[in-house]
Amino acid sequence: MEIIPVGSTSFQHEGSLDDQKFYSFAKETLRKEGYSVVETSYVQFGGNNYHIEWLAQKALDDYMAYRINVVLDFSNITEASAIKEGKQIKTKTGKVIVQLVSSIVLDFLNKWTSGVSKLVKPLYDRMNSETMNQRKEAFQNELDNIKNALQGSLSFQSY
Repeated sequence: MEIIPVGSTSFQHEGSLDDQKFYSFAKETLRKEGYSVVETSYVQFGGNNYHIEWLAQKALDDYMAYRINVVLDFSNITEASAIKEGKQIKTKTGKVIVQLVSSIVLDFLNKWTSGVSKLVKPLYDRMNSETMNQRKEAFQNELDNIKNALQGSLSFQSY
């Protein structure tokens, strides 16, 4: 297996924040894009601060896969109240920092690790350099779309 870094991006949101709703939305957004999502870490620091890490992966074929390491850092999540349609309702406020680190994984099924396949792999990779460049560009566009969807969901969280 070979991991080729593609890029990383991050953003933060502070203010009205439904942390549980955002968590679900983020995971569902990745799944709708075809990624399998596995939570690899959950650490809580006090009652209002926690750090979550996911590994999201999508196979492109039996040789190449997109991988996104997702980090969600929630802090200072507190109960608040707001007025909606003339009624007082309970809400939450806080801060979330989202980091998305992308890479392409080659031979993620470990089919090219022995025998003739192992010898042919470097040649195969060189012959497919144009395909790799196209997939990197497509992946960066997909990552930008995911980031925009996540940011947009936070911008429109209103009570």
